[in-house]
Amino acid sequence: MVISSRKVSILLLTSVLFLSLLPTSTFAVDTPQPGSSAPNGPAFSPPEDPEVIKDARSILRVIEPSSSDNAMVYFDQNQVNFKSYISLEKQSAGQAGAGGAVTCLTPDDPKCVSALADSSFQQIKYDVAMGSCDARQIAACIKSLTLVKEDGSKVKADPVTRVYRKTSPGWASTFNSKTNSGYPGSDGPWIWRINDGGKSTDYLILGLVSALFNRPNGVSTWDASEKSLRLSIYPVKKFENPALVEGSGVTGCLAVDTGVCYQRIAFASNLRFALVMRIPKVITGWLNGRLDKPVAYSEDYDENYSELIVEGNTLEEIMTGKWLPNTGAVTQYLEETKRAQTAAPGSKNLDIAGVDPDDANSVRYYSSLSKLFGNSALSNALSWRLNTTSSAGQQFSGPCQKTDGVQGIVTSNASVYEPGSPKWDGNEGALGYRIAAPTYRADGKTQNVGRYAFAMKAELIKCVYGMSKLPAYAKVEITYDDTGEKKTASVILGTNKDWVNLHADNFEYTGAPPTVSVKLDGWVKSTSANSNVPTPNSSAQGSTPSVPNSGGGKVTITCVKGSTKKQVTGVKPKCPSGYKMQNFSAPAAQQVQVTVTCTKGATKKIVTGVKPQCPAGYKMSAATPVKAPSSPAQPAAQQPDAPADMPAPQSPAGQPGTPNQPTKPQPIAPAPQFDPNADITITCVKGAESKQVTGKSPVQCPSGYQMKPMGPGQPGMPGLPLDPVQPGIPMQPAKQ
Repeated sequence: MVISSRKVSILLLTSVLFLSLLPTSTFAVDTPQPGSSAPNGPAFSPPEDPEVIKDARSILRVIEPSSSDNAMVYFDQNQVNFKSYISLEKQSAGQAGAGGAVTCLTPDDPKCVSALADSSFQQIKYDVAMGSCDARQIAACIKSLTLVKEDGSKVKADPVTRVYRKTSPGWASTFNSKTNSGYPGSDGPWIWRINDGGKSTDYLILGLVSALFNRPNGVSTWDASEKSLRLSIYPVKKFENPALVEGSGVTGCLAVDTGVCYQRIAFASNLRFALVMRIPKVITGWLNGRLDKPVAYSEDYDENYSELIVEGNTLEEIMTGKWLPNTGAVTQYLEETKRAQTAAPGSKNLDIAGVDPDDANSVRYYSSLSKLFGNSALSNALSWRLNTTSSAGQQFSGPCQKTDGVQGIVTSNASVYEPGSPKWDGNEGALGYRIAAPTYRADGKTQNVGRYAFAMKAELIKCVYGMSKLPAYAKVEITYDDTGEKKTASVILGTNKDWVNLHADNFEYTGAPPTVSVKLDGWVKSTSANSNVPTPNSSAQGSTPSVPNSGGGKVTITCVKGSTKKQVTGVKPKCPSGYKMQNFSAPAAQQVQVTVTCTKGATKKIVTGVKPQCPAGYKMSAATPVKAPSSPAQPAAQQPDAPADMPAPQSPAGQPGTPNQPTKPQPIAPAPQFDPNADITITCVKGAESKQVTGKSPVQCPSGYQMKPMGPGQPGMPGLPLDPVQPGIPMQPAKQ
């Protein structure tokens, strides 16, 4: 695209080419805005208030050590500008030093129009604040915020107050998705009010769409390099003082309007929100954030904008941070991140910016410093947040590299997590995601309970796995870097609007970064060079996979093609081209039967079968395998299935069963829909005492008790099939 002197053309030059997603701390941090006061705002801050939730930097400032040469090291989302503005600079992207810059509140400001036409200005960036769609419909905006109550009823929020009317006036949309040009429509943040049962709560939604472009000196075309979406919901209270100036920065304030400071307070427990946001189609790839049990999908709004619908519970974020001596690994960290350059000159200790939890290097930084942090978190607080992240995008190759809109969301309560999508391992058939957090909360005693979830477009996950039809269940595997131990749990693949959702709860953090991997039942490794492309032996083609044979002896399978049948014998027999393996059906006497106890109040019923199910209205509370006679060796792919999460058949010596006694847990009754409101059971401990508590998620332990998490090499928690299940312990299946 070539720069034009005409104003109409100039307004369309701020988005071009394909972009990668923006690291959350690249631009928009500590950027001086038109109309703002000095970086620290007025010479006062709100008084100490126990209701106010502090960020990591504010907490660490209070406990600065008396000794010298220490550095503030922490992982927390850095506060950014949440006003709409445009900036042009003469320096190119990544260069240091001021080369001259202009900032504007609207794209038609004459000084920005002139700068855009001046080839010496080599960088342009904009922030588009997301307001209410009621105020500006064709824009990056919030269409609705809804509280989803535990009984399924909903309470819709009302947008009541616009913030930054003067310093963020906003502008109309000129965005064109076909050419990736123009500005998305913008506004300012809003306060949203929820009235529920006579109680009124205000929430500040801070949403921002940002983009960065650059052009080499003397070149007239712009290279669109980065873009991002970040959005958080905060319950807030007001601190009022007539000296407060709109748009100024004040420590402890999420936003400052004329005479008002909006301060973050704690979420009430057990809250679930549904948010509908309208975003320009320039935002693509993956989102990461702080949501529990998220369900998401997207729909087209018009040719330039889509609507992203996300529902999820608040999630307790584990924040890590500490003052550390400036030596060894800390010095290396400071040199690599250049954080020391942001400290005030002459300071005895380095009060500096932290690293965003989703930074491309956050897991690596955490790993190098984990022993210095110790086993305790700096703080824990409930959050509801979504961000695009650096590298953005997807770790998939070939035809599975999608660029049209948001493809998925990954969430965790970990202190740090990898940006972008989970990484595909074509050898293991797993989508892996690295995370890390301290073992304990700030008290050093209460364990942090790990949580992980993702929502992904169904067509994308089918492409990645090379499957034409998704199974109802998957496996989530937690692998601990420090010990190599693994813990596996069965989870439901819920579907909603052509998106797939799953979550894994109640695993343990050990300090070293664990990897969470998702494996789909029925996946067969591709033999082609591109592991994302289905092969003739993949389930996407509907053909017969080879039969694994762990025993090493020959087995016989039956292959069918219409009415024609053929038998094939071998160590790993395969059906001829065009034939399919006939499903093996062992006699009932040879199949492993299980007895379950079903309860409904004080009534109990005993049900025995290969895949027993409780009658309607009853819940499964116990399962016992029924000893079956030994059966001839069978091909592994044809062995009869055991019911979900039942113990493996045991040999007389108490060892796991032989190959003719399957150990692979299978689902009892696949659930077609993800049910975030189903009952779950947790184990609570107090010294040597142990109690089980059943209820809606998140289930709380009684006062003085702690939830027993799933650790490496330890049994899992009883609960939904979504949760790790301990064999032989009462469990609660998904609602029928």
